[in-house]
Amino acid sequence: MNGLAWTMLVLAGMVGALLFATVGAILIALLLANVSNRLTRDDEHHGDY
Repeated sequence: MNGLAWTMLVLAGMVGALLFATVGAILIALLLANVSNRLTRDDEHHGDY
């Protein structure tokens, strides 16, 4: 493989890793928002027990 092919392979790997990290960060943020929403909802009805 020549230098151009290696460069393209490395760039494709970096783009793939960036997309993977971005999707993971978005999923973690949504999970934390969901947990926070559930905890807040439980706190509002805490006196009903």
